[in-house]
Amino acid sequence: MSRRVDRKQKERKQRKKRNRLICAAVIAICVAYLIVCGMVPQKKIVSGVYINGVNVGGMTESQAKDTVQEAFENTYADAALTVCANDQDYTVSVYNCLSIDAEGAAETAAIYAHGNFLTRGIGLLRAKFLKKEYTYLPQVTDEELLRQDIEAAGLMEINTTVQTTYEVTKSYLVLTKGITGVSVDQDKLVRELEEAIGKADYETTIECPMLTGTVDATDLQAVYDAVHTEKSDATLDPKNDYKIIKSVRGVSFDVASAQTAFEKAAEGKKVVIPLDIDKPKITTKKLKEYLFRDVLGSCSTYVSGTSARVSNVALAAKKINGTILLPGETFSYNNVVGERTAERGFQKAPAYSNGESVQELGGGICQVSSTLYKATLLSNLKIVEHHNHSYVSSYIGIGMDATVSWGGPDYQFKNNTDYPIKIVAEYSGGQVTCKIYGAKLDKKKVEMTAETLKVTSCDTVYQDDETLEKGTTEVVTSGHDGYVVQTYRNIYNGKGELISSEKEAYCVYRKQDRVIRVGTKEPEISEEEPETPAEEPGEITE
Repeated sequence: MSRRVDRKQKERKQRKKRNRLICAAVIAICVAYLIVCGMVPQKKIVSGVYINGVNVGGMTESQAKDTVQEAFENTYADAALTVCANDQDYTVSVYNCLSIDAEGAAETAAIYAHGNFLTRGIGLLRAKFLKKEYTYLPQVTDEELLRQDIEAAGLMEINTTVQTTYEVTKSYLVLTKGITGVSVDQDKLVRELEEAIGKADYETTIECPMLTGTVDATDLQAVYDAVHTEKSDATLDPKNDYKIIKSVRGVSFDVASAQTAFEKAAEGKKVVIPLDIDKPKITTKKLKEYLFRDVLGSCSTYVSGTSARVSNVALAAKKINGTILLPGETFSYNNVVGERTAERGFQKAPAYSNGESVQELGGGICQVSSTLYKATLLSNLKIVEHHNHSYVSSYIGIGMDATVSWGGPDYQFKNNTDYPIKIVAEYSGGQVTCKIYGAKLDKKKVEMTAETLKVTSCDTVYQDDETLEKGTTEVVTSGHDGYVVQTYRNIYNGKGELISSEKEAYCVYRKQDRVIRVGTKEPEISEEEPETPAEEPGEITE
């Protein structure tokens, strides 16, 4: 019995001793843990903490941020993804569009083991013996930059779709039908690249998502509108110093038949459409060759009269000199010469007005219009407006004169040839000359004839004049006969054979009577008696 008691007492003592040891150990551990908790640095990251494999323990939060950023830049400077598109690999460099949250990573590392005091020791011990690792992967923060990287890689240049094209040759319109192909689906490719970056998978080749291309519909009417041209002859540009405007050939094609042939053709095939070509009558080459090459007609007349009249003739010739008429244009003598005023250089010279000779500004310029009229007739040009003088002119043949007056009669002719014509006029050596230059395409020659249909002889009219002494006379007007004349334009071929004779102008010239003034004034008697001559036998005196 006593042994049992002793054993129990002994066990009790041992248990108490063991409990005291355990308590002491626990207290020691707690004290040690508290000491460890107190060892956590206040403003630095706990030793053993890593960010993306970089030990940031012992660093301040700012130092850790810089370290993480630097490590990112060194690690990802050459970051690129491989994209396979259309059986070809493309490298997409993505560093420009990547960024890392270095500040957030440093902040996370900085608060590790810096929470409740009693938990700090656990964090410190864990980092020391097991290492605390934080992983912060770069992300795409600017999608537009990623799209730019895709374009820089050349992926957006992939487009195997071929649109329909056409070309115009001298005789044909050649259509090349488009081919349906593929192009890069940029939106889907951006998503796949972002996913690979998010997983830090820079090794796997990405199969590029593609879009099926579309061949645009071909509007053959629009093609016709672009190809079609109206024929136009080469000509001169009056708004640009009469420089040559090149000829244009007319081009067209049958839209309906072209549409049918195009629809039957397979993709990529050529469809040849014949063009309807309408060649211009006057090409640029022909215009250059024939422009003002020939004298179509020429006329010269001698100029007489006062110096003022000669000056007016020279000035009028100067004003019409160099005038160019395009095919179909009409020349107006009054419009070209302009109003006859002193300010414009015209002088007073004899001219007919209502049958009387008067001094008039521009007197004499009808000689230029008449000379030009004869030149245009010989050039076989169309006369639009013509008026003959009241009386036959002395400086040019009957029926060949052309009277003009500002605000009244005009002389006009039309360029009815296929080429431009030019008037060359000048006064020199006492005569005025008008020439018409153009393109003479045949050997025809014009001769003008005049048929006198009627002659009205002038009378002599005597008028008493008390200012003249008896027995004296004075001629006031010399007088002109009146005529009715029909002119003819006669055209001969190169062999000199008459091929046509057409009426040109019907001219009526008035007669002008010869007017003589007869003196009626009595002669004055001298105060001295004249000696009376001896009468001769048989002579009777009054």
